[in-house]
Amino acid sequence: MSERNSGLVTGILVIAVLYFAREVFVPLALAGLLAFLMAPAAVRLERWGVKRAPAALLVIFLSLTGAGVLGWVMLGQIYNLAVELPQYQQNLTGKIETLHLNSAGRLTSTVAMLASVGKQIQGGTEAPPIVSVTPRRRASSHSVPSPVTNKTAQPVVVRVEEPEQSMLAVAGRTMIPLVHPLTTTFIVVIFLVFMLLGREGLRDRGLRLAGSGRMHLTTTAIEDASRRVSRYLQMQLVVNLCYGVVVGLLLWWIGIPNPLLWGVLTCLLRFVPYIGILMAAAGPLMLSIAVSPHWNQLIWITVMYLVLELITGNFVEPMLYGASTGISAIAILIAAIFWTLLWGLPGLLLSTPLTVCLVVIGRQVPHLYYLDVLFGEEAALPPPERFYQRMLSSHVIEARMLLEEMLKTKSREEVYDCVLVPALSMIEEARHAENMTGARAEQVLQAVEELAEDVTSRAATVAEVKPAKRVACVPARDFADEVACQLALQVLAETASTRVISADTSTQDLLQSLENGKADVICVVGVPPSAIRHIRLRCHQIRARFPDAVVVACVLRKEGDLSNLRSRIPMDDAQHVVCSLLLMKEYLTSLLHPEALLAEEPAAPERDTKSSDAISETVQEIQQTDVLDGPEEDVFNRLATNLARSFDAPIALITVANGQRRFWEAQCGFPEDTLTMTEREQDLSICSRIVFSDASLVIADTAEEEQFANDPFLKAKGIRFYAGAPLKAHDGEIIGSLCVLDTRPRQISEQQKDMLTSIANSVMMAIDLHSTAPPDEPPPQPEQ
Repeated sequence: MSERNSGLVTGILVIAVLYFAREVFVPLALAGLLAFLMAPAAVRLERWGVKRAPAALLVIFLSLTGAGVLGWVMLGQIYNLAVELPQYQQNLTGKIETLHLNSAGRLTSTVAMLASVGKQIQGGTEAPPIVSVTPRRRASSHSVPSPVTNKTAQPVVVRVEEPEQSMLAVAGRTMIPLVHPLTTTFIVVIFLVFMLLGREGLRDRGLRLAGSGRMHLTTTAIEDASRRVSRYLQMQLVVNLCYGVVVGLLLWWIGIPNPLLWGVLTCLLRFVPYIGILMAAAGPLMLSIAVSPHWNQLIWITVMYLVLELITGNFVEPMLYGASTGISAIAILIAAIFWTLLWGLPGLLLSTPLTVCLVVIGRQVPHLYYLDVLFGEEAALPPPERFYQRMLSSHVIEARMLLEEMLKTKSREEVYDCVLVPALSMIEEARHAENMTGARAEQVLQAVEELAEDVTSRAATVAEVKPAKRVACVPARDFADEVACQLALQVLAETASTRVISADTSTQDLLQSLENGKADVICVVGVPPSAIRHIRLRCHQIRARFPDAVVVACVLRKEGDLSNLRSRIPMDDAQHVVCSLLLMKEYLTSLLHPEALLAEEPAAPERDTKSSDAISETVQEIQQTDVLDGPEEDVFNRLATNLARSFDAPIALITVANGQRRFWEAQCGFPEDTLTMTEREQDLSICSRIVFSDASLVIADTAEEEQFANDPFLKAKGIRFYAGAPLKAHDGEIIGSLCVLDTRPRQISEQQKDMLTSIANSVMMAIDLHSTAPPDEPPPQPEQ
C-alpha cells in the first residue's frame, strides 16, 4: 500500500473512531477546553504559595459555584418572564390583526383547487364535484309535524380525558431528558479535576510517547498549542463578557423586560460559532413583538445586534485575537461544519480549539504539514512563488496587482529583491533542470521585464536632470542576467546614468563597448543558480582589460551571505561585492556620491532597529558559543563570521595576543589561499594599529584620512570603511581588537557603535573562558 493510500485509510479510521466513541471524546474535549481556560488561574494560585491540588480544586469549586449562582439567577429571570407574558396578549393580537394574518383562510379554496388539479393530472380523470345533498323525509298521514323539522342537527361534543398520572411518572418523564446532560457534566468535571491536578504528568506522557528524539519538537508543539488556545479562550471570554454587558444595558434602555437574562445568554451563546449569536438574538426580538404595540423596539434591537456584530467581528476580535488562533477564516467555517456533523452542538463549540491544535501539529510535524497549508492563516504561497505562478499562467493582471500592493509599503528595490529576483532564480532553475524550454523561459523573462517597467514607471518620478556619474551593467551570461540588469537600471535611475549591455554581445564587443562608454563603475550582474562562476569569469575578463576600473560584482541571491560571497570572488577581480539590488544602490551611492553620504545622518530609525535586532542576536550567539568546543581558530572564525553578518559587511577581523605575543587570528571575507604571509600580517595589524583607545573607533572613509589614505594594503584590497573596538582585559590592558571592514564608505549609528562594544565584551568573555580552561592533555606517543 502506498504512503498516500495508507494516510487516507488512517484518516478514515480516525474519523470513524471519533464518531463512534464520541460519548467518551466529547466530555474529554470539553474538559480539555475548560482546563485551558482555568489553568492560568491555577498557576497563579500556585505562584502565591497554594499547593497544586488545593489550587486546582479551589479554581474548580469557584467556577462551579459561579455557574450555579448564575444558573439560579437565570431561572429566576425565566420565571418572572413566564409570569409577565400573559399581559402582553393584547399587543400580540393587535399586531396579528395589523398583519391581516386571518386573511390566510381565504387561500383554502385556492389550495383545494390546486389539489384537485393535481389529482386529475395524476389519475387522468376529472375529480367529481362535491355536492352536498340534504335528505328529505317521507311524509306520513299518521305523522305529526315536528316543530324542529327544519332545524339542522347540532354536533355532539366529545371530550377525551386522560387518567391522572402519579407524581412518580411525572418526575420520571421530566428527569429522563436531563439524565444524559447531567451525566456528561459530571464526567466533564471529573476529567477536568484530573487534568488540572496532573497536567505536568499528562505533558510528560505526551513527550514520552513522542520519543526522546523528538523532545524539542513535541515541547514546541505543546507550548504553541497551549499558548494559542489559552489566549483565544481568554480573549473570547473578555469579548463575550463585554458584549453581554453592552447588550444588557442597551436592552434595558430600549425597554425589554429581564435585560440581565438576555445579556447573560448572549455572553454564553457567543461561544458557539455562527449560530450562537442568532440564538441569542431570537429571544429579545420575539419578546419585542409582544411587549410593545408598535414595531419600533423590533427595529432598534435588530439594528443593535447588527451594529455590535459588525464592530466586534471586524475590529474588536481581530485586534484582540490577532494571530492567536493561527487559522484562516475559511478553515474556521470548514472546521465548524466538520465537527458539528461529527459531534453535534458540542463539536461546534469545540471546532476552533481543536482546529488550532491540528494546525500546530501540522506546523511542527513535517509529515502533517498539509494541515498547516490547508487550515493555517499564512498564505499558501509566498509572494515570489505567487508572482512566478501568475507569470507562468499568463495572469499578468494578478501579478501586477501583487506588485502594486507591495509597492504601497516597500521601496522599489525591496520589492525587486523579495519578489522579482527570486522569480528570476526560479525561472533559471526550471530552465537548467529542463523543466522549461529555453524559448518559454525567454518568453516569461520578457513578460517579467515588461511588467516591472510598466508598474514602476507609474509610481516613479522622472528626474529632470540625469546624474553625471555613469554606470555600465553587464550581464554575467544569459537573458535572465540581462533582465536583472534592467531591474538594476530602474533602481539606479536617481544615482547614476546607467546603460545595460545586451547578453548576446560577444566578449570582444563587450570590452570595446565598455572602453567607448567610459563608465565610472562597471557592475556585473548575475542570477543563480550558476551566477557566481559566470560573474567571477566576467569580472576577470574586465579586470584584465581595464586594470584601474571600479568593478562591482552583484550576485542576486534571496539569502545572500556577503562575507561568503566576498571570499569566493577575489578582490583582484572585483573590488566590491553585493547580494541585492538594495545593497547595490547603497554601495554605488557611497562610491559615486561619498560627500552626500557623509553629510547625512548615520541611519534611519527603521534601519537602526533592524540592525540592532541582528546585532543583538549575534551578541547572544557569541555569549552562548562553546569556546571549549574545538581549537581557538574555529572558535574565533565563527565569531568573525557572526560579526560580519551583523553589520552586513564583507570582511571582519579579530586579533588577540596572549602573554607570549602569540596571535589568535580570525578573519571572514578574505580567501584563505589569496593572502600571503606578509599580507596576513598587514591585515591583522590594521585593527591593532588603529585601536589604542578605550572606546570604539569608526572611520567612514579611509581615503579621506591622511594616516590611511596611502596604506598599501587598504588600497590593494579596496578597503574604504573601518569600525573597530578594543578587547580589554580585567586589568584594563588592551590585548587585541575586532574590526569590521567594507569596500565602500559608509556610516553607522551610535546604537550600532554601542553594539560593537557589546560584541567586543562578549568576545573578551569567550577569551577569558578559553584562557582559564585546563590545557588539553598531550596526545599519547606511539609505541616504538
